[in-house]
Amino acid sequence: MILQERLDEKVGELLGNLYAKRFAALQGLQLADLLKKNPYLYRALGLSRPDDFVEQLLLARISSSDETIFGNDFFEPLAVFAAQQAQPTAKVTVGAGAGQDIAIETAREYLAISVKSGTNIFNSQSEKGQSVEFSQLQARLKKLGKMFRPIIGYGYGRKSSPKKVSPVERLAGQQFWMLLTGESDFYLRISRAMEPYANDHMALYAQAFGSKRNAMLREFMIDFVEPTGQIRWDAVVAFSSSTVVPKRSRRTNFSSE
Repeated sequence: MILQERLDEKVGELLGNLYAKRFAALQGLQLADLLKKNPYLYRALGLSRPDDFVEQLLLARISSSDETIFGNDFFEPLAVFAAQQAQPTAKVTVGAGAGQDIAIETAREYLAISVKSGTNIFNSQSEKGQSVEFSQLQARLKKLGKMFRPIIGYGYGRKSSPKKVSPVERLAGQQFWMLLTGESDFYLRISRAMEPYANDHMALYAQAFGSKRNAMLREFMIDFVEPTGQIRWDAVVAFSSSTVVPKRSRRTNFSSE
């Protein structure tokens, strides 16, 4: 069993890294980034207040970014840590080759693991590419004479067995973390270890989010809102979809890049 103190320490370290990237991503956002989102969707949702519109755009952009950051900077390094701590006699290699994030080599097996955040990460084309990469890797490792286990591991969710027989195992949530650690409750321990760190980080992030939202709202009001307070939807749609990006002639220092 992985010691709780070691898990707490690692989770704290990873959340520190994660929030550093979240802060950087938030600070780097420009209003132009938000206005590239689907304007028709937000009008269809009946958003009429500028503050609601800007906040929804900001939340949608951050949510999309967070999923990527979380997979790369939390789940993947935590999976490496878990495998190293729970399987000290195995050889655990990070980023061992194309198509795999972690390799776990024991006396009898070679586990090639691609770590993903959630179970909806793949489309059919990328899934096919992943299978090809695993096949190529297996061919290169044939000389080892060990059982080759290609695995796609999802940090959360459930994954049922595919209807068609596939050489690639897909393990999600509890099953994935149990493969790495041998602990049936490790997926719960991860969540419990987050609590003290997440609360501290979130308080600071909420302040930064509020400041960014207010700055973007002020900028949005200048060029995309009527004096009556109504959103100028034609201007919003034109900015995202017209052949030539409309120039903003008012007082803001604005770039569409």
